[in-house]
Amino acid sequence: MGVNKWINGEELHDETLIKLVENNFGVKFPEDYKRCIQLYNGGYPEPNCFDMNDGEQGVLINLLSFTNDNLNITMFYDFEEETSIAGLVPIARDPFGNLLCFDYRLKVQSPEIIFYDHEEIGEDAIIPVCSTFTELLNGLYSAE
Repeated sequence: MGVNKWINGEELHDETLIKLVENNFGVKFPEDYKRCIQLYNGGYPEPNCFDMNDGEQGVLINLLSFTNDNLNITMFYDFEEETSIAGLVPIARDPFGNLLCFDYRLKVQSPEIIFYDHEEIGEDAIIPVCSTFTELLNGLYSAE
């Protein structure tokens, strides 16, 4: 299990973009996530399936990009206002419009990963996935 390769990712040479996004969200990203973004910005992993704590399976189609206008993480600066949930920062998406997010509500220094179901409202939209970004990547598997 875990990522075998990244497709369509690009290296992010300008670390100031990460700092700018952190400042706009008012958070500090975990180091493992920042390292991954620097190497595979906007990319999608193979394999790409993950399990959620409720037993459901999810699919990580790509990391949100810090440079590509169509998949840019900056499109989610108003995510808190849209969802009425403070402390969630989207970092990746699935093929159905749902998001994987860092959950800074309880652990500011080490946010957990949650799945945000865009068809639900409030806490019902949040499904815990895992404790760290590295744990998410290590837990990816193929559906086949």
